[in-house]
Amino acid sequence: MEIRIVSKHLQQIETAIMGQFRLLSFSGNLYNLKNDAFYLSTEENKQLLYTLKSWPEIKELIILSIPERTEIIYFSDLDLEERIFEAITDATLSGGMPIKSEFHQTSDEEKLLIHLSELCFGVQSSNYGTTPLFPRFIQAYNLSLENGMVGEYLERWWNNLIATNKRIKEQVDYQLPNFSITYTVSDLITELVKSVKHPKIAIIGLNALSKRIYKNLTSKGFNKITIVDKSIAPFSTLPEMDLNNFIFEPMSEVENVINKNDILISTLENSLQILHPAYFQKDFDTTKIFIDLSIKSNLTAIFNENHQVIPFNLTDIYKIVEQKMEINKKWLKKAKPIISEMNLEFFHWIDDKKGQEMLTLANELLVKNINNSQYTKVLIADEPFFKAVMSDNHINKILLKKSIARIKSNAQYKDIINYDKIVNDFYQYN
Repeated sequence: MEIRIVSKHLQQIETAIMGQFRLLSFSGNLYNLKNDAFYLSTEENKQLLYTLKSWPEIKELIILSIPERTEIIYFSDLDLEERIFEAITDATLSGGMPIKSEFHQTSDEEKLLIHLSELCFGVQSSNYGTTPLFPRFIQAYNLSLENGMVGEYLERWWNNLIATNKRIKEQVDYQLPNFSITYTVSDLITELVKSVKHPKIAIIGLNALSKRIYKNLTSKGFNKITIVDKSIAPFSTLPEMDLNNFIFEPMSEVENVINKNDILISTLENSLQILHPAYFQKDFDTTKIFIDLSIKSNLTAIFNENHQVIPFNLTDIYKIVEQKMEINKKWLKKAKPIISEMNLEFFHWIDDKKGQEMLTLANELLVKNINNSQYTKVLIADEPFFKAVMSDNHINKILLKKSIARIKSNAQYKDIINYDKIVNDFYQYN
């Protein structure tokens, strides 16, 4: 049965309250050997923010972009996926944009906010690449705040994250669990070289994964790291400070690099084509640690014949990660319910807030049109149970007030986003 209410003002109500959180998301590929994982530099981030803040359709906005992922959270009446993608393309100075289908649009508020809060506190433990991003969220939020792109909704959501962080610290012996491969590798190296004053480290192959390992190692104080790659071109994207902290070697020098360094980290997928067995079938002056991070490792047989090389592969790294996850199980078991509870508190607030906006507007229109015939006719089609034509404005006003009361008392905003439908249902069933 279809019921239609003839009123342009009901359409006003529906369109005026459709604003909601939306998310355009890109997740980086840890093993992208052809291109670096896409992310926006500081300048590109600022340029994109400057562009999007000029759009009247976007009321509030946060842009978080790091090598692992890009998250663009905006509050708008409209789905702006196409336009935002074009704006990202225009703002990207270094090129290397992923194709549009690799960006994911989400308009389900609860789903996207749960996703973001789990990223923020690092509780997506099923994903080995997950690291807690709370410090990054702080930077992104502050940048939006400085540019006037934080309104009531984002401010309330952010305060909810701050309150969540506080509760976790108070109740769960708070820590930031790092389950990522890159952090695990840098932690492993730190432990292995405790007895070596100045270990020589080499990274073979420069891609998104090895760049993060390099960054983690330099942040721990390691310097003059040798990086081996086919070309020096990929280094152009590194910050100036990092450019002075490594030694570049071409692939043709890989054998000499193996001889001169104590710790070798490879992210090569075609490792046997570059790392010939003869490079390891010799006596070295010192014991070497070789960490092979290719998804399909094929170097095991080589290392079995040389006891001077201590090998670790991706499976070994995963085992370490799993051990860390075991340690953090108690933390996760207590932290996740707190995050869920705090999310639910925010969802209730946003439902009440938007519902009240709807009710206020509906009442304003009702009072405004009390003396005209905007609400005079209800059309019932498809063999209705009864036919009704209401010509008494007073009766219609009473009915609409009852429908508003029903909305206020019995339904959350997400269940009544279409005001036409809720009023039609009232007429049909009451």
